[in-house]
Amino acid sequence: MHTFVHLSDIHFGIHEDHIVDACERWIAKADADLVLVAGDLTQWASKEEFDLAEAWLDKIEGHGHKVLFVPGNHDVPAVNLFERFVKPHGRWDRYMGEEHRNWWHEEPGLAILGLNSARGLVVKNGKISEDQIQMMRERFASAADDALRVLMCHHPLWELPRGDDPGDAIQNQMAVVNATDDVGIDLVLTGHNHTSSVHRTLDLPHGDGSALAIQAGTAFSTRLRTEPPSFNIINAHRTDCHIRVIGWDGDNFVERRQHRYLRDHDEAHWQPTEASAASVVAQLARDVESD
Repeated sequence: MHTFVHLSDIHFGIHEDHIVDACERWIAKADADLVLVAGDLTQWASKEEFDLAEAWLDKIEGHGHKVLFVPGNHDVPAVNLFERFVKPHGRWDRYMGEEHRNWWHEEPGLAILGLNSARGLVVKNGKISEDQIQMMRERFASAADDALRVLMCHHPLWELPRGDDPGDAIQNQMAVVNATDDVGIDLVLTGHNHTSSVHRTLDLPHGDGSALAIQAGTAFSTRLRTEPPSFNIINAHRTDCHIRVIGWDGDNFVERRQHRYLRDHDEAHWQPTEASAASVVAQLARDVESD
């Protein structure tokens, strides 16, 4: 079983220091193999914001966790239009490293591909290129048969919740989704919508395959709070996936809800357990009480 901390949309530059510190304390005590950050490390892609993001990620690594991350659309310059359209990833490459745009991580029982879905010419819903799709096919073709197969990018591949409304799917959706099906992706980890959610791809429009689509909310920014700040703790192998949503209650991070999915073999569809349904019902009851 592998354990990940899955965060996204940390948006240094419009963060709240006390929530950042609380998030770090939680991660420091987590027994996690990896910390995965699905983009939007900054708000305006400024040097100062990248410096803050890098310093925080260094702290997390200092607690003994390996950290892997990809860019989001806010990590592309927004004000300097020449940079945005001509060299959109120049600042990311300078401050975070070009090797952190698209990367491959493999260890016994686990294979993860991180892809950059942020583009200078694409404003809101991101894109994965044909070259990246080919990379996906080649990398996972070489992965061990028993490896948990994980894809991480910033933008959702499907129209996942953005608060109470559906967000946008990635631009070249069908080409990307077909590739994830072909290579047997188990988990697709994204952010962007600032809303935590878990879905079987089988249940999504234009979805197929046997993956779970898992969104992380915004970990500690003040931008577009469709729900309190949150992140996910994921324990998974190819036939068992347990997701805990850790949310801010105004003073501390606490467990908000959990989802657990099981399947008989790695090509079967994930099935939600009774624990998942009970946790969601309990969260809905808490939401009604808070209203």
